[in-house]
Amino acid sequence: MKCTVKKYTVALLAASFCLGGLAVPVRAVANVDNEYLDLDISQLMQITITSVSKKPQALSDAAAAIFVITQDDIHRSGVTSIPEALRMAPGLQVARIGAEKWAITSRGFNGQTANKLLVLMDGRTLYSPSFSGVYWDIRDTLLEDIDRIEVIRGPGGTIWGANAVNGIINIITKKASSTEGGLVRVSAGDEERITGGLRYGAAVGESTHARAYLTYRNHDSFGLHGTETDANDDWESIHGGFRMDGGTARHDSWTLQGGVYAEDANQLVSPYYESKPPYKSAAFDNYDASGWNMLARWQHQFSVDNSWTIQTYYDFTNRDELYVEQTQKIFDVDFQHQLQLGTYHDLIWGLGYRNIRDEFDNTFQLLFSPDSATLELFSAFVQDEIMLMPDRLWLTLGSKIEHNDFTGCEIQPSGRLLFKPVKDQTVWAAISRAVRTPARAERDARFTVGMIPEMPPYPAPLFLWGNENYDSEDVLAYELGYRIVPLKQLSLDIALFYNDYDNLRTATPLVMPPTSRIQFENKSSGSSYGFELVADWKPFHWINFQLSYTYLELDLDANDGATGLDLIVVYEDSSPQHGVSLRSTVDIAEDWQINLWLRYVDQFAAGGIEALMNQSVIDEYVAFDANISWHPREDIELMLVGQNLFSSGRMEFVSEYLAPLTDIEQSIYGKVTFSF
Repeated sequence: MKCTVKKYTVALLAASFCLGGLAVPVRAVANVDNEYLDLDISQLMQITITSVSKKPQALSDAAAAIFVITQDDIHRSGVTSIPEALRMAPGLQVARIGAEKWAITSRGFNGQTANKLLVLMDGRTLYSPSFSGVYWDIRDTLLEDIDRIEVIRGPGGTIWGANAVNGIINIITKKASSTEGGLVRVSAGDEERITGGLRYGAAVGESTHARAYLTYRNHDSFGLHGTETDANDDWESIHGGFRMDGGTARHDSWTLQGGVYAEDANQLVSPYYESKPPYKSAAFDNYDASGWNMLARWQHQFSVDNSWTIQTYYDFTNRDELYVEQTQKIFDVDFQHQLQLGTYHDLIWGLGYRNIRDEFDNTFQLLFSPDSATLELFSAFVQDEIMLMPDRLWLTLGSKIEHNDFTGCEIQPSGRLLFKPVKDQTVWAAISRAVRTPARAERDARFTVGMIPEMPPYPAPLFLWGNENYDSEDVLAYELGYRIVPLKQLSLDIALFYNDYDNLRTATPLVMPPTSRIQFENKSSGSSYGFELVADWKPFHWINFQLSYTYLELDLDANDGATGLDLIVVYEDSSPQHGVSLRSTVDIAEDWQINLWLRYVDQFAAGGIEALMNQSVIDEYVAFDANISWHPREDIELMLVGQNLFSSGRMEFVSEYLAPLTDIEQSIYGKVTFSF
């Protein structure tokens, strides 16, 4: 790593120690209401998680590479969005494309429509069935209502199904009983021009609690890369929602929650193609996105070791952009049953059904045929955790079977072994198979990606076509992990992995010369390997350090039968090889806290067909965020936040389609939070 990174790392450590040393004579408990603040490192390893096995378990007992972003992490970091919070997790590549666009993935294969990472919020999938990936600009909630974000690196298809290939992000909000009272938050700055949040919660019955929230964001535009030209990507959004939790005396509990949102945003569509002169241009687009969702969950507890849960949700989204208008309606129902069989078997099984209806308003730039469709997904899974040695050794075996309308039946088995030789040490290993099923765009869409020649008088369009025979991508993943808490103040967590991929996406020219049509194919395979390390150190109760390091290698090749004309859409050097995050949180005095965050991202090349034409490279960069907060009263917090303080503008990612090169700019904002 370069000397500059080492220099900044030493500076951060020195600053944290100096501030911490000043804090010793006047240190008192900060007025921040969070259950994680007073825990030592060994207690934090016992935080209850649910995403690995769809049941509550201690983090230290999970046979998977998992990282938990707590509410305290979110609050202290000063982030204003869920994507920014995800930068804390090792193994994730989080890159901002522009003011309203993000690229987020786990263990490689990143893109604006990154398709190997499954994202959920309270059990509701946020993954787009039309293009794959997640539209992060519309995935928002009141950050103060998030209990934790569980990030799993590695496959989770056995439990969560298709598209959980390289990881799962599960955003879990607080129960309504944990958010009684009111909260008002207002912030203003140069890039985040104004943000606001309002929430009120109360008991509405003997065993029922409810809350409602409203958020507003208004973000300024960034600048086009290497110029002083405005990128015209400013946007504003409003989100609202509610949650109710209750129970009965007969061991039943239930949750009802919903949300609604509307977004008005600007963007430059570049390149933008038309069937008439000038054929190719950069077009200004004012687009809007809106939607709503409703989720209901019921759990019945027969005994401590025997319970069932049924969950259903409906999700409506509409996105009207210059190049296409799309509408999705998703209905999902899921049943699962957990029971203890004898002394040694902890069994969980379930059934699921999903119905997806979509409609598209086609353009010359992007056309779907047919322009509407109804897709169905049926699933069943079973997983058995077998205790081979009492309180020492466990073997977990399971598989999920899904049937989708594109590729038929998909089977995703896994085996996991967890060994605890002594207290505060865990060794785990796993082998898993997972699949990424085709998106509608890969089967039924036609993209305009060029003109040959690009200038009049008679250019011919170059189309990228979907392929009705496009198959699922699959991975066979091998993982090994080790966790140790040698001291109450120190923990280490390391995960190693090797992934073997097959049927990866390629783009094949069908007519040469000149090329007039390209088609999606499955003509690539390859592997990835690497490791992630997380070290938490809390030398005193008023100071904490967290260091994470990520190493990743990709090795991708064309399959037998492919030709030199087949384009591998994802390239070996399209992910950073090295990534480092170092955070320090310090309570510097009574009711004063300071938080510092240093990140390093290695150089990498852009992927995707458009990026191939431009041959763009994203330079390595160092990012530094800092904030200071003050509690003049128990119910008021003032925070001053600086983001990207080492840079006045840098490019973090190149979108694979329709987005210009944009610089991510420095940001400073102030925030006031009042609770009552």
